[in-house]
Amino acid sequence: MKKDLEGKSHPHCQIIFMENKNTIKDHIKWEAPEFEHFSKDKSWSFASGLIALAVLIWAVWTKNFLLAILICVGYFTFVAYAYKKPRKINFAVTPQGVQIDKTLYDYDNLRSFWIYYQPPQIKELSLRSRKKLMPYIKIPLGRQNPADIRAALIQYIPEKRHKESLVDDLSRAIRF
Repeated sequence: MKKDLEGKSHPHCQIIFMENKNTIKDHIKWEAPEFEHFSKDKSWSFASGLIALAVLIWAVWTKNFLLAILICVGYFTFVAYAYKKPRKINFAVTPQGVQIDKTLYDYDNLRSFWIYYQPPQIKELSLRSRKKLMPYIKIPLGRQNPADIRAALIQYIPEKRHKESLVDDLSRAIRF
């Protein structure tokens, strides 16, 4: 595999090789948007607004005013996030761990990894953390070659299939 990668460059990623010609240095850098942005037309906004309005009317009708307030706040947060443009983030796989901008997730705190790769829509690295509150860290691959990421990570943490969450499936289904 090394011979195929050697000497090739890509404008959005960088692969650094060790002095030893038999191994790939496990340091890969790339840049990708923080999330996949789907453009939304007026019908998307209308449908989500209609659903929020129906739940709001039900909350008021049942005199559940706290729920009505939460629906309003939730809807405006949902719409603001839906139209937010993603910023570019720097990612790296290093001998110390996986870096997302300035945050390093060292391998001692990671259980496993899995790469979801179904182009053109699903291209992401999933890291399973040892933390209970943040069990999965999802990293977009952008234009980075998933085979390179796998080759680097498999040296440090096991590759195990991760289940996609209902939230991931739902957000892709509604193109959020």
